[in-house]
Amino acid sequence: MAAWPVAVAAQLPLAARGALSDAGERLAAELATARARFPDATVGDAALAEALVRQLAGQADPAAALARLRVDDFLLAQWCATGDPRAIATFEKVHRADIEAVLSRFRRLAAGPDELRQLLRIKLFVGNDGRPPRIADYSGFGFLQNWLRVTALRALVDLARSERARKLEELLDEDELIGNALDSVDVVPPAARARYGAALKQAFARAVAQLAPRQRNLLRHAHVDRLTLDQIAAVYKIHRATVARNLAQARADLVATTRRELGESLGVADTAVDSVVRAADRNIDLSLSRLLRQPADDLDLS
Repeated sequence: MAAWPVAVAAQLPLAARGALSDAGERLAAELATARARFPDATVGDAALAEALVRQLAGQADPAAALARLRVDDFLLAQWCATGDPRAIATFEKVHRADIEAVLSRFRRLAAGPDELRQLLRIKLFVGNDGRPPRIADYSGFGFLQNWLRVTALRALVDLARSERARKLEELLDEDELIGNALDSVDVVPPAARARYGAALKQAFARAVAQLAPRQRNLLRHAHVDRLTLDQIAAVYKIHRATVARNLAQARADLVATTRRELGESLGVADTAVDSVVRAADRNIDLSLSRLLRQPADDLDLS
């Protein structure tokens, strides 16, 4: 067995070392090819072996995982995890088409392409709070291209939801229905009602922004278009009972997300959050109809 697989095997539990017996020569050859492809890579064989062992530790079947190992992708990812600017430049050159394909789906965001690329760089290559950069999460057991597309898409969807929430918060600025609901909540001191009201509007806007497109469309049909269950069922060619169930679930998700966002924002006892959300629940449908009256393109940013 070649030197690099031996270094990996030495760090594996005895029961897992057999997985390398048949794959050793192949992995060594693939590593040589990868190093020829990325000659500037500063990750040594020992560090690469340690990283691979960490990834194998989470695999139920090490042999099956090693059969899927993309050595060149793994080397590039581990090199990028060091923060070397040459690694990041190489990554963006290799995966330029994949990055552009994801960015093209978010043309309507306020942030321009250059800002979005910088956001992805930070998400992928910059660690925070003692956590290594996201690229270090790539296991190697599958194409880096696929991992990148999923990771980048999730990052930009989060950004799109935040931008959508800001638009909704602006629409709620003049809406006193949600805020006035707190006048009857005994657990909220009068002096704190303005703060709670602002937090509630923000939480509600974020909750609407997190609804799935299908949920928003169903709620828009019900609260803005005033379609009956039968009419909505005809639009989607489904049973009216399915429409009723999906509408009920969308509204339940909306209330649950509002509660969670409000609790995280205020950091107060659950009883206070529950009381606020119950009071607001009476006015949610009216505020929802106002928000969903906006053209769909104004809210569906991605």
